[in-house]
Amino acid sequence: MCDGYENCNICGKPKTDNKWCKTCNSGRFKEQFGNWTSENEAIDNFIKETQLNAMSSDQVLEWVSFEKEIFGVEYLAKGGYGSVYNAKWRSGHIKYYDDKAKKWRRSGETEIILKSIKDSKDVNEEFFEEIKQQMTSFVKLGFIIKCYGVTKCPHNDNYMMIMDYKKDGSLRKYLDKNFGLLKWQQKLELLYTISEGLYAMHEKNLIHKDFHSGNIIISEGQSYITDFGLCKNVNSETQGGVHGVLPYVAPEVLLGDPYTMAADIYSFGIIMNEIALGYPPYHDIPHDTKLAIKIIHGNRRPGPDKSKTPKTIIDLINRCWDKNPEVRPKAIDLRNELSSYKEKNDSTIWTEIDEIEKNFIPVFLTYEISDQAFYTSRLLP
Repeated sequence: MCDGYENCNICGKPKTDNKWCKTCNSGRFKEQFGNWTSENEAIDNFIKETQLNAMSSDQVLEWVSFEKEIFGVEYLAKGGYGSVYNAKWRSGHIKYYDDKAKKWRRSGETEIILKSIKDSKDVNEEFFEEIKQQMTSFVKLGFIIKCYGVTKCPHNDNYMMIMDYKKDGSLRKYLDKNFGLLKWQQKLELLYTISEGLYAMHEKNLIHKDFHSGNIIISEGQSYITDFGLCKNVNSETQGGVHGVLPYVAPEVLLGDPYTMAADIYSFGIIMNEIALGYPPYHDIPHDTKLAIKIIHGNRRPGPDKSKTPKTIIDLINRCWDKNPEVRPKAIDLRNELSSYKEKNDSTIWTEIDEIEKNFIPVFLTYEISDQAFYTSRLLP
């Protein structure tokens, strides 16, 4: 037995997960390689590699025929990399191989999210490298959105990632709908789970590079990071310039420095303040060169509201978005601090919260967005 899993009754080798034998399943996948193709060698190789190396069903990608399997497609939004759709997958994803029935058992009809990859006809293997590391390293931690496979849009031939569906949508949409009802215990839970996902990435020396409230998905109070590896444009390596959502981009990146873990921490500081206040950063002003200059040279930041935000949280926000990346906290420090706060191990912050919430009244969140404010990734001015 290996890690508590029994030996496979077919090959006799240790299973790598409950109901999953890597040795047998990799052979089964390999037998089917000649029966499907995405018509893109890089994508085919990427999918095959995940199937040969999968230690569990969570680490398997599949090529899925859009015409045969995908239905009920509804447009949701436009992202920096392409469009986002809600849809249903007729057969659903692989769960395990049934030795007695000699076939794959699947989840059955499953609600999914389709994320198109703009200009992806010529996508190469490098584009998938970070997604590959995400799948093998993070899925079991529960803070990263599961990717099930790849399909192709029949209307424009762009490839689409098949992602797990979470009912509450993005953090931004969740705040728009629920902010007036949220107390600080719930906000701290959100911040903590986001910091867990960020820590999981940084622990593997990986950087998100496009960390904002549209790339965090909420379901039943749990947060999940998405668009990890999809955040950069397929052709971004040759386009030059800075891509992202301006309010969340660190000043040193706006100046042309490469993305670092500290740049992700800056973005987390902006997200913290967004959860504290409810509305998106710089929502009422243009996201233009003037704003970028103020962020870089004027140390412009969204203003924390002391009447709504505990001083302890404001201090942490200020550390995260400090102009000097070297003094920003590490992801592990954020995780540990936020864990202490939510578990009520720190009495100071709860004294502050009690004062803020002593006359708590649920209110609807209302705000207007400038027609020159942009919250999807783009080439920045």
